[in-house]
Amino acid sequence: MRTTLVLVLLTLSAAHPAVAGAATTPPWTHTRPLTPGAATLLADATTRSSIVKTLLQDLERTDVVVYLSDSMIGWAGEPRAYLSFVSSPASTRYLVVRIDHRRLAPFERIAWLGHELRHALEVAAAPDVKDGGGLTHLYRRIGWEDTKGRFESDAARAIGHRVRNQLFGHE
Repeated sequence: MRTTLVLVLLTLSAAHPAVAGAATTPPWTHTRPLTPGAATLLADATTRSSIVKTLLQDLERTDVVVYLSDSMIGWAGEPRAYLSFVSSPASTRYLVVRIDHRRLAPFERIAWLGHELRHALEVAAAPDVKDGGGLTHLYRRIGWEDTKGRFESDAARAIGHRVRNQLFGHE
């Protein structure tokens, strides 16, 4: 199942016009947008936030690849953004970050992107995280369970706040 999902993600990212049809090669090989909205979010975030740009640069030096999507069903009470583990074949670990574009203003999407990229770097710093169970174990160690099956960390929350402050000119 996970292998199939990874293959689908690889196919979508390679075939999607927002990614494959770009005139230049995107600078980020470890963060791959899956939708046109995600590609726009990534471009806006790197232009408007040096913090997000630094997180993306840091991610480039890891064994983690993040697929970014702005399509998710946003029900009341559900998270506005989240990271999940996809697969870990060979030496690369694949994650998916989903950000709800319907419930979040553009600046909030950028702040949540920073938050979720911080989570991806937390995973990158933990080589023992090779699956969803390892992800759960990591966050029980470095963070806390916010709601059933949803985890959080102080570092990711702090980055989200810093990005918001930066976007409003307070940093």
